[in-house]
Amino acid sequence: MIKFLFFLQLLLVSNVYSLELKCAFEEVYSDGSVQNGFFLIKGKKLRYEYNSDDLFTIFHNDERFFLVKNNNKEIISAINENTEIIKEILNIANNFPNVKKEYMSENLNIKLEKNANGNFFKRISILSSKINMSIYLNDCQNSKIKSRFFIHNPFFDYKFN
Repeated sequence: MIKFLFFLQLLLVSNVYSLELKCAFEEVYSDGSVQNGFFLIKGKKLRYEYNSDDLFTIFHNDERFFLVKNNNKEIISAINENTEIIKEILNIANNFPNVKKEYMSENLNIKLEKNANGNFFKRISILSSKINMSIYLNDCQNSKIKSRFFIHNPFFDYKFN
């Protein structure tokens, strides 16, 4: 019985501290191109949405990735390749505030830069064999986010404000 109560307490405490975060982002690529959007994180769930109708929204839930076209929400694809960067960023977010300034693996280098007041990160630098880019984080807020915004089908619009 004591073991069960300890396990229950551990479960409840870990859920209390589950990260719920929303941020606007600006991706800047090595060729100078820029893309804007926002992301939502709730525990191990992610919604990464570009503002452009010509681009897409990426969802991570149930340990799977899905891509939904912004100009046609009926077109949904499972993503099974090239998910390493998103997985690593999601792992970093789920370890917040206990994160390092740099994460390195065989083909990936991620550096984090804190903002001036040191509360959160202002920039994520990603260097890999496939992509070199910076993600600038803006207007980040800890906020309660409804679970429906992490569902890819049906697609629920989210207005970042």
